[in-house]
Amino acid sequence: MKHKCILIALLFLSTVSYGIEKVKIENSNISAAQYNLKNILKSSVSADGIYDTKMILTRLNGKAVSSTGFFITIDSGNNTIQGKSGCNNFSVNYKNLAKKNHIETSSPIGTMMACDEEKMGLEQEFISVMDNKILKITRKKNTVIFKDLRSKTIMEFMVPTQNGAWSFIGKTNWKLIQLEGVGRDYGPVSIKFDPVSSKVSGKSGCNSFFGTYTTDGDFIVFSKIGTTRMACLDEQTGITEQKILGFLNQKLRFDLADQTLNFYLDDKLVMMFAI
Repeated sequence: MKHKCILIALLFLSTVSYGIEKVKIENSNISAAQYNLKNILKSSVSADGIYDTKMILTRLNGKAVSSTGFFITIDSGNNTIQGKSGCNNFSVNYKNLAKKNHIETSSPIGTMMACDEEKMGLEQEFISVMDNKILKITRKKNTVIFKDLRSKTIMEFMVPTQNGAWSFIGKTNWKLIQLEGVGRDYGPVSIKFDPVSSKVSGKSGCNSFFGTYTTDGDFIVFSKIGTTRMACLDEQTGITEQKILGFLNQKLRFDLADQTLNFYLDDKLVMMFAI
């Protein structure tokens, strides 16, 4: 009888032990399956050079965009698309879909600043194509393409590269066309960059200027700025010159949008140069 009780106890413990191990194995398999599923979903929406990269809008609904201040970054960590929609800063949440390179967006939110009528119209169109939409995102060289469910291209962005952007910037003598939001003919006011030597030169109005610069991502700092010493007989030209030289003593953010080179101070466009 005693031996039978011991045998039954051993069988019971063996069964319980087996059950525990089975649960452990099954839980382990579930965890592994969940991990693999997450990786499959993650890899299905990944595309080189799309996420966590600043990109500048170049085409919207088939039309070329020359206006400045339209750019986005797709933040893969927070699952948000954020950037500048022309007049305002904006952000929109998205979720990754199982289908490769597809996302689904929610409703965008943003600041409520007004600007010129044309840019505001473009801003509304830009925001609407990201409002509760399913989008496919692909990249071809330095162009990121957004398509809708009908495979129609609705947005195209340029991904600026340091080498490519500065190679283009260095080839051009950039003419000032807008200063603190005022667009007009600024005569000889211009800026020229030498990416090889990191030198800058140009015309500030009545005088020529020269110096050096350094960049950190999309920020630029000018240093050792010197000028000639000609007096300004025209008051307006003198004011322009003072403003230009003042901005060249600030840390500025810059971007290259289509045919313009733009400089920002505290997210406000202060100087726009064109080819």
